Amino acid sequence: MDFTAEEYERRDGARLAEMLAGPPLTWVFVGDSITQGVSHTHGSRSFVEHFAERLRGELGRVKDAVINSGVAGSTVADLLPEFHWRVGRFAPDVVVAMFGTNDALIESEGGDRAFRYDLGQLVERSRDLGATVLLQTPPLVGAGDARDPGTIAAYADVVRSVARELGVPLVDHATLWAAAGSPEHAPVAWLDDTVHPNARGQHELALALFDGLGILDAHSPVCSLQLDVAAAG
Repeated sequence: MDFTAEEYERRDGARLAEMLAGPPLTWVFVGDSITQGVSHTHGSRSFVEHFAERLRGELGRVKDAVINSGVAGSTVADLLPEFHWRVGRFAPDVVVAMFGTNDALIESEGGDRAFRYDLGQLVERSRDLGATVLLQTPPLVGAGDARDPGTIAAYADVVRSVARELGVPLVDHATLWAAAGSPEHAPVAWLDDTVHPNARGQHELALALFDGLGILDAHSPVCSLQLDVAAAG
């Protein structure tokens, strides 16, 4: 059955809440090094790991599978040829995607148009598997990074646009990070370098995801975790 964007938006927004109260789910996270949660966390949890602990440890959904298919350096264009390996073979119920940080480095005319098309393909292929999709805007980068702040903002706008046009639920990290930092740059205390979130930044990503899914709880140990992390130098 083909749905309009409005129908998808109504269905999937409510569907995620219903799914969290139902049978076990398989969650597949796709993205780049921010999703992979590589060395910049210095042994602390990534936002995907916080999510797994909140879901399986605190909410008692012990049979849910949380799979991290984030790959450092990846773009959404890199993902598509590898879609079966990184997404399809897991038969996901939910696909959570965050792209744009590396995509914004591609020097080509119309790069944002290609990004829009590829992101739409990711949504459609995931839906073809029967999965519900949740999109995330990339967080802002720090001052001095190779990425132009305006380009990052433009790519975040593309994610918002694709979410709106295809009726996909959205977690808008870029807007939240701009409110906590500056309109163009991430809060320094949330970064390990100019682009990678540190332990505090990863926790902030997790909190935004929890809020978007309706599972944020100030009394939860995961949600209320206090991280005193030195700012990037």
